[in-house]
Amino acid sequence: MSFEISEILSSEDQHVLMKPYHAVIVFVVLVCGAFLSSIHSYRTAEDHIVNDMNQALALTLQNKREGWITPDTINNYRSHLQNVELRKSSIIYYAIDEGGHGLCSKRMRWQGTNTAVDFRGYANCSIASVLMMSDQTWGLSLSMLAMLWLLLSMAYLRSRQSGVVLGRMIYNEVESCFYGSDGKAVKFTPMQQRVMTMFYTSNDNRLAKQEICNALWPKKPDSSDTLYALISRLKPILEQHGNLKIICERGKDYQLKERS
Repeated sequence: MSFEISEILSSEDQHVLMKPYHAVIVFVVLVCGAFLSSIHSYRTAEDHIVNDMNQALALTLQNKREGWITPDTINNYRSHLQNVELRKSSIIYYAIDEGGHGLCSKRMRWQGTNTAVDFRGYANCSIASVLMMSDQTWGLSLSMLAMLWLLLSMAYLRSRQSGVVLGRMIYNEVESCFYGSDGKAVKFTPMQQRVMTMFYTSNDNRLAKQEICNALWPKKPDSSDTLYALISRLKPILEQHGNLKIICERGKDYQLKERS
């Protein structure tokens, strides 16, 4: 009866394990999140730069008296810029074409008495400069988190691969879990898990019949039939996942061996 109850409770003591592809998925999500966050911050910085040049150019043209550009015009334009870095590089120039080249303000017209001239502000800064102006806090944080996740995942997966090996099955002593050749955890019932742990941690993977009975059913006077049922149900699992077999020697000892 106790054996049947343990079969019903087979969901207990099963580990929720991270598979290699789980680690890859999380890493890719973090990297993509860092990339998208960085791009978003970069675009936001560009918008701020353009808006800053727009307002500076509008203020400059309000007070402009002539239709040509002088050093005072450029200095006046730069003084209206709120971004300190832009003051070092941004210039005002004639809007020669509609599209503009690089990062620039919108086209604005200065209307004189007899003439009209279109001007435009140009950021005149590199991609690296815009990147430095952008807020990359989230992008950097996610990048660091991705690298930390990668290192921890590698350490975790490496620890899963280490342990006692017999046949094509590995016993991870840290997690008290068995893995097949496919890297997946082998699902044992609690009783199967205990007897397998005893096999893997014993000398020559050999256990006395009475030793198993005392460990699993200490209060049961005669548990031979229960042990026989346990071993019978365990054998096909071992054959499938570990190329292993359990042999009975002289009716007293059980030994776990690799199938030839």
